[in-house]
Amino acid sequence: MSSKIDDLAKNLAEAWRTGGTTPLSIAEKAPSSRAEAYAVQDRMAELIGGKVAGWKVGATVRAVQIFEGHDGPLPGRVFADRYFDSPAKFPANKVHGPKVECEFAMRLIKDLPHSSTPVKPADLVGILTFHPSIELAAGRYAPGTGNRASTTFDGIADNGGAGAVVLGAAVTNWRDLAFAAMPIDARIDGSPPIQMYDPHYRRHPLEVTAEIFSDLRARGVELLAGTFLLTGSLSLPTPIRPGQTLTAKFADFPPVSLTLT
Repeated sequence: MSSKIDDLAKNLAEAWRTGGTTPLSIAEKAPSSRAEAYAVQDRMAELIGGKVAGWKVGATVRAVQIFEGHDGPLPGRVFADRYFDSPAKFPANKVHGPKVECEFAMRLIKDLPHSSTPVKPADLVGILTFHPSIELAAGRYAPGTGNRASTTFDGIADNGGAGAVVLGAAVTNWRDLAFAAMPIDARIDGSPPIQMYDPHYRRHPLEVTAEIFSDLRARGVELLAGTFLLTGSLSLPTPIRPGQTLTAKFADFPPVSLTLT
């Protein structure tokens, strides 16, 4: 492992532990490929040392990738101590600049076997549950540092911008749900509804799950029963402050809520 990868991973892991930040690396010390970015994220996870409960992924829609300048999705780990069932409370001092997003999550109810072939949606239909969910997104890079724009590789290295995750109740009969048109009403306390993205910026969560699980399996990641994936933001990332509560109502399912304490 190069010192560049190890040094950045140590800085990001320390920021994760303290809820602080680290400067964005200068170009020469930053990851310059997906392989390097994954190596940083993997090393960061080793240093954090927690159990991984699931994964999150950003920029799953091609239009978003083009708009934000990414070459593909940005995956990250969700550690077990940052995963909660709704209703949930999370300490504000564990993250820097948190923002909330509504997401569709899919969760394995059986292990996904090892294989060298890509995961197909048909492989997953009978072994997933759907969960309305909330992501508390947060980054470890200090704003205004580095003298350059942040890249896809920076985002991947920083655990995909993951902070914490709240899952709603499991939905087993999800195959006929109209995910693209599913209404979501999300509000922070008594605020107006948070803006939801147009259906053009949504992909079916089963399709995203097959794609990301294929990539993770190719990286040697075990995908065991209980592992979940947040399949991409459905709403405008919205800042949340200590003492505030986000409540999100997905169609007729029970609401999902997160309070920042």
